[in-house]
Amino acid sequence: MNAPSDTAALARATAALSHPGLIRIISDIDDNGPLQRHLLSRTLTALSRQQLRHATAAGRALGLLRAGTHAGNPALVLTPAGKELADVYDTAARWARTHHYPCDVSDFITRVQATLTLLGEHDGTADGGAPQAPRAALVSWIRDHAASLGYPLAGTSPDEMELAA
Repeated sequence: MNAPSDTAALARATAALSHPGLIRIISDIDDNGPLQRHLLSRTLTALSRQQLRHATAAGRALGLLRAGTHAGNPALVLTPAGKELADVYDTAARWARTHHYPCDVSDFITRVQATLTLLGEHDGTADGGAPQAPRAALVSWIRDHAASLGYPLAGTSPDEMELAA
């Protein structure tokens, strides 16, 4: 993934996927199951209503979240792409914690955001570039879900994208 268009796609993907509200919602649903819609603001107290609206809209637009039910109530649930993205977030946070990145005492969201930002800034060709485990997880996720991001990586034909959509 060293082509210039791939590097640009990686940078765009990291920007789209690093919204703190999106990270929080995806991770919370992955850890605790579906989030009842009427309890969103009580469950995710650190996020304003505006941040919640933005994060849920982005999650739906990217094909990561969908409406469902839980215990008979309307809820947000993860799509398969959302579940796989939660694994990418976990990989990024694990790498950051191991490497004390961006600092010794960072929370989960800060670790994920900082690692995604690092991935978006490096093309992985130089020594000391992007961390390999999070980069591999993210590149794999993008290749599998590029259609939901609205742009494919190099080497993916338009016909393949149409079939994937």
